Amino acid sequence: MPPWNRPSTPVADTAPGFTGVARFARRGDDAASSLRSGDIAVVDLTDIDRNQADALVDRKVSAVINASESSTGRFPNLGPRILADAGVTLIDQVGPGVWTRLKNGERVRIDGNRVYKGEMLVVQGVSQDDATVTASLGEADRGLSTRLESLLANATDHIQRERSLLLEGAGVPRLGQRLRKRPVVVVSKKFSWQNDLLRIRRWMRERDPVLIGVADGADALLDAGYKPHVVLGALGELSVRALNSGAEVVVTASSDHDKSGAERFEKAGVDPVWFIATGSATDLAIMLADSNYAPVIVEVGAPTGLMEFLDRGSADVASSFVMRLRAGSRLVDAKAAGHFAAPSMPLWPVLLLLLAGIAAMAVAVALTPVGGDWFDALGERIHDARIWMKGLFS
Repeated sequence: MPPWNRPSTPVADTAPGFTGVARFARRGDDAASSLRSGDIAVVDLTDIDRNQADALVDRKVSAVINASESSTGRFPNLGPRILADAGVTLIDQVGPGVWTRLKNGERVRIDGNRVYKGEMLVVQGVSQDDATVTASLGEADRGLSTRLESLLANATDHIQRERSLLLEGAGVPRLGQRLRKRPVVVVSKKFSWQNDLLRIRRWMRERDPVLIGVADGADALLDAGYKPHVVLGALGELSVRALNSGAEVVVTASSDHDKSGAERFEKAGVDPVWFIATGSATDLAIMLADSNYAPVIVEVGAPTGLMEFLDRGSADVASSFVMRLRAGSRLVDAKAAGHFAAPSMPLWPVLLLLLAGIAAMAVAVALTPVGGDWFDALGERIHDARIWMKGLFS
């Protein structure tokens, strides 16, 4: 055990385990500022990653109490391994009750997988050591390999099944002439879509792109104050509000046998365009934009990383993988596109430039004979006004 992890229990205290001060660092982001050497960090981190573990080790904590699961097995995350190698005790899955049963700054005692406050048991979880961490990493590694193999098999099947659609764009609806060859924003109500919309707000004002609302992404656009040009999704995914938004309606179905809902469309006064293909609605929206010659397709609500990408149904993962290959460089994540939007220009340089121009004009006018007379007259009036003001208060 490293020097900073040695038990801080007084010699006279014969209770088993070791004690320390519990410090809340719930999301791990505040580890650098709130934690001190020898503290017991109380966190709520699912799948602790390398950066989070390094931050905790750098603060020389003696233990980590995690309300969540430090390794779910979805992928081989290295955070628990780093903590184990540094000799930091890790107690996993103590549950959300830890936030109400403990107070920040209280002294607690850890014994195995149990956490005590005085003699009272506060929470207990799963104690992680070198052996359990190694076993979890091995299982996660095997699971990830299986998922990647499944992805490749499903992607191959998807390409074979939708060959003409993917290679030639057969069966893809054609948008109106006013919507073709324009930048496109595809909005899905997933994965921090609100932040994505905020990031590209300025870019959208400047470029006036075609807005495609995917399923409840159409409602997301309407809620944000935007009017979608196209709404796309399966019949059950499109709300009455989306159908009545005035946008062009594209209804997806896996086969001609799935066409239905004539009464609903008649009631909304909508003549939908059918898009017969397999794949998720978001992928078909990207296909729609790509086949209508969009120079750039910005995706709002895209997965933020590999695991979010893989944590979906195998068919959706395969469809997304193939569609992103097809769209190529034209497809951009909104999280990245926001960095290329023109920054807002502060007002003060404009005002300074305006004042400089006015001053230059005043000097130029003052150098002329007429301008000199004007300034002399102005000076006399200012002098008279000063004398008048002085007389009021004398």
